[in-house]
Amino acid sequence: MKLWFNISVFALIFILAPVDFVYPGAWTQKKNHFFFKLSGSYFHTTREFNHTGKSAPIFAERSGFENASFQDLGLNVYFEYGISHRITLVSTLPVKFLTSSWDKFIEFADENGNPAREIIPESPSTSGFSDLSIAGRYLLHDGFAILSFQGGIKLPLFYTSRPNNSGSPLGSGDIDLDALFLLGKSFQSQPLYLTGGIGYRYRGGALHDELLFTAEVGYKIKQFLFKVNLDGIRNTTTPPDLAGITVVTPLPGGGGVVPSVIVGDQHLTKISPAIILDISPKLAVQAEILHVFDGKNTVNGSIYSLGIILTN
Repeated sequence: MKLWFNISVFALIFILAPVDFVYPGAWTQKKNHFFFKLSGSYFHTTREFNHTGKSAPIFAERSGFENASFQDLGLNVYFEYGISHRITLVSTLPVKFLTSSWDKFIEFADENGNPAREIIPESPSTSGFSDLSIAGRYLLHDGFAILSFQGGIKLPLFYTSRPNNSGSPLGSGDIDLDALFLLGKSFQSQPLYLTGGIGYRYRGGALHDELLFTAEVGYKIKQFLFKVNLDGIRNTTTPPDLAGITVVTPLPGGGGVVPSVIVGDQHLTKISPAIILDISPKLAVQAEILHVFDGKNTVNGSIYSLGIILTN
């Protein structure tokens, strides 16, 4: 297996980690009303959840590499617009600045026969637009609770899925389709809401389809809204796999070893506490922490995000 394939596929698991993995509530916008959020995020980690779900240093299962890390600086635009009372257009556009770092080392015997090592530090970077997501949310029922359906498409933008410098790709390069049923409930007696949903993601490339779930609770005190969101991805196959192809272990005949690079299909769960401060009826700011606390073939760490919200 070529070194480029090993490195770039390794990096792909991080860009597939859900920096942009955010689901909305069940409510639709009123006609000609909008919700616009521009946020910046910072993520840095030296750890991952490997194919068994164990938290470990990046590259811990690979020989010849050490001190690996991954950093993602991002800008994200999220936009909702009410076409009618029942139909809302939803769009997300992220811009990413990615840096993957590691020390590659070669062990050999010197001229005296003693063990020696040559260390080659590498730190490739990639930046640009990631994937444009466009969806429509349709209000199915407005009664005791809100029930809506959201369907959308993810489109790769202006990037190569195989960077020339072995850096992290800005996305999978494949077109994906999402479908979600969303449920929401606001309580009149107190400033509390609950929302959640389940969905399915059809993957357009080699990776397997995914089951999606989300749940959120929010409570408002004066001009502050406190909320906690729980999101998850469960693959329709169980990792480990190799670039979307399931690896069966032990290998046929009972021998062999697990391939050193096992990436692709993911399980993932993250929790996202946030605070929103209303500056005026049309302006707010948001601070959020998105912590990935469980998974397989994905990062282990926290994303810190600050955003500004505009509404009408």
